Amino acid sequence: MLMIAATLLASTPAGFARSECGTGINDWCPPPPADPCGRHTNVAECKADPACYGLPYRGVSFLPCVLDARGFGVNCPTVGCTRTPPKAEPPH
Repeated sequence: MLMIAATLLASTPAGFARSECGTGINDWCPPPPADPCGRHTNVAECKADPACYGLPYRGVSFLPCVLDARGFGVNCPTVGCTRTPPKAEPPH
């Protein structure tokens, strides 16, 4: 079921241009200029560097994205690598 949802989310309708990196499940977004974690080109490399954090997926999802303490998606894609820690979520 998750695979079907991921496939549906990965397709972009004709004529619909995404304006922001991180809204597609296959995106790998560039970090801010001079961010040393930008040298990592995939999630495994980023996770292996304790100074780096994941950029969470910002696209549409059926379920809220759950992130670990370093910003890596538990149930959704990680779409980049940065030195900037994730913002704390307010309690619900």
